[in-house]
Amino acid sequence: MPIRTVRPADGTEAMNVLPPHIGSTDPGRDGEPARAVRRGNRRRLVVFAAVFMLSLLAGQAWNFSRADEYRASSRLQVNVPDAAGAGAAASAAYGTHLQILDSRPLLENVARRMAEAGLPLPGTPEEAVAHLQAMLEVQPVAGTDVVQLVATGEVPARLAGMLNTIPDVLRTELLARQAGDADAQLSGAQQELLKLEAVAAQRRAALDQFRLNAGLLAERDENEAVARSKGLSNSLNVAVEKEAAAEAKLQSLLEGPASGRAGGVQARDDPTLAAMEVRASQMREELREMERSYTPEFMAMDPRARAAATRLAELERQIAQQRVVGRQAAIQAAEDELANARALVERLRGQLAAARPVLQGASARFARAKLLEDDLAQVEATRRETLARVELLQADERRRVPTVAVLEAAVVPTAPYRPQRARDGLWILAASVALALFATGLVEVFNRPPPPTSQPSSTTLVLTPGWGARGPALPDEASGERSLLVNDATPTPRALPGPAAPPQPLTQAEVAALLAVAPGPARFVCAAFLMGLTAQEVTALRHSDIDSSALQLRVPGAWARCLPMPAWLESTLPEAAEGDALLLHDASGAALSEADLQALVALASVDAGLPQSASLTPETLRDTCIDWLLGQGLRFSELPALVGRLDADRVAAFAMRSDGGVRRKADEIVFLMPALRLEPTSA
Repeated sequence: MPIRTVRPADGTEAMNVLPPHIGSTDPGRDGEPARAVRRGNRRRLVVFAAVFMLSLLAGQAWNFSRADEYRASSRLQVNVPDAAGAGAAASAAYGTHLQILDSRPLLENVARRMAEAGLPLPGTPEEAVAHLQAMLEVQPVAGTDVVQLVATGEVPARLAGMLNTIPDVLRTELLARQAGDADAQLSGAQQELLKLEAVAAQRRAALDQFRLNAGLLAERDENEAVARSKGLSNSLNVAVEKEAAAEAKLQSLLEGPASGRAGGVQARDDPTLAAMEVRASQMREELREMERSYTPEFMAMDPRARAAATRLAELERQIAQQRVVGRQAAIQAAEDELANARALVERLRGQLAAARPVLQGASARFARAKLLEDDLAQVEATRRETLARVELLQADERRRVPTVAVLEAAVVPTAPYRPQRARDGLWILAASVALALFATGLVEVFNRPPPPTSQPSSTTLVLTPGWGARGPALPDEASGERSLLVNDATPTPRALPGPAAPPQPLTQAEVAALLAVAPGPARFVCAAFLMGLTAQEVTALRHSDIDSSALQLRVPGAWARCLPMPAWLESTLPEAAEGDALLLHDASGAALSEADLQALVALASVDAGLPQSASLTPETLRDTCIDWLLGQGLRFSELPALVGRLDADRVAAFAMRSDGGVRRKADEIVFLMPALRLEPTSA
């Protein structure tokens, strides 16, 4: 928007002249937006009302043009006895029988009876049956033999007449079908019985012929081969037992002397040995009698006693010799018995092996006979079951009598079942509103106004320079003088202000020049701001916060932290009387204010000849520190630990200037910038 500067001929101060259309008071131009809004509202109202009324009228016309439909119902208990189950109700074919209710043959009979009763159906017989099928609905009750019939139509009397006619027609239809099914089942069962009897006779004859050819008897034990094999097996078992007994006896005789036994020979088995033992026993008894009567010295001199002792010793020697002879005779007898037993076992095993093929053949024939017997038994069992079923079918006279009981007769309905016009009317109303809103939005999409453009007018507004001091002004590029900034007559939307960009930070050369010209405390103040301290933190510093040995500066306050400081920083301050005294104070000892600190920075910047000159502020120095840290890649989240509190707008402004590179931790960067690490040289 161009702005002209007019200089009066009398040499007075120049005035700014706005374009002609700025500040115009033309009522036609001021009322144009209001008329456009009113026209848009009228257009929306017309579109909404037209679409709403058309859709509402069409929907309600359809709603009230539908004919009333009525509904009637009845309950029937259908008992269809199973022809094979002695009149058992609800058989496996119960569901199949219920399909008759809406079948075409049954409904043809229903239509004919309704016509005879004075309730004819419109159209041809085929159309009448189709109409009845559309009206009727069959609903079986699960787990019972009850079925519910529901009819829906426009004539109430016709509905009740149809439901009350169905039971008689159904009873007749079921009776005819059930009688035919029962006769067919009886005939099929009889034919099956005849076939089973023929198969049983054929298999019985085959079994008898096989037994006759194989020479088999009824019982397995009566067969000659089986009996002979069984006898050989029993004899072999007895012979094996005898062989084991003879082997054990021989082993006992052989091991007798080694175990200290008498070798297994008993006195009762050898008469000679028995007589010798009797004689020896008598002589021992005589010697014991003599020993009780005489002394050993007398018996040693008595010839009779010595002769008795000699005879006893000879007799014992003969007894021992006789025992050896008897043991040898017993061993020989045991060996002969064992040999005979083994020979018998081998002979029986040979006979049993020779009889095994005959036994296997007999077993195969018995297995074949057993298979034929099982087949015959199965056929006989099936024949007996079929015979019982045929007898049951022949004896049951009630199998052809199905029953249809009316539990609840149909009545003529008096109130319509559908349509529900009130509910449908509400749905139509809601749909009409939605359709009208959609149509209004669609029309507005195609009627959006073009973007506003400024138009010139004949009115000119001249403003004096005094008003410009009260309004916003910008420098005029052409003349270098101040001219007023005003908006176009047509209002345009204003964008929300974004984060203000921070002032351009100082370079290292500018920082060095500033520190070089700053005297004493002013140099300390500039250095403190370049280390990220705020004005409140600088004014609160005391001499005790400086650690000369560790070259650290402890920052007090809510964002307390410990920062590295240059070695020359402490020398810029005067010596304090006590360690708890303020670092910066006036002549009265009071702490410096923020205005005092800003004045010190401004004076030092003027002396250094910086481009910012007197506009340099402590925040600019602090931003220079932040820019130095972020330039090394420091993480934004670690800034508060080094420079204290940061507001969100300033963080956003620095984030906009960030290059988005890889971020580093605080221990990976250098906190003090180069201009701070070097001791300033006074100019």
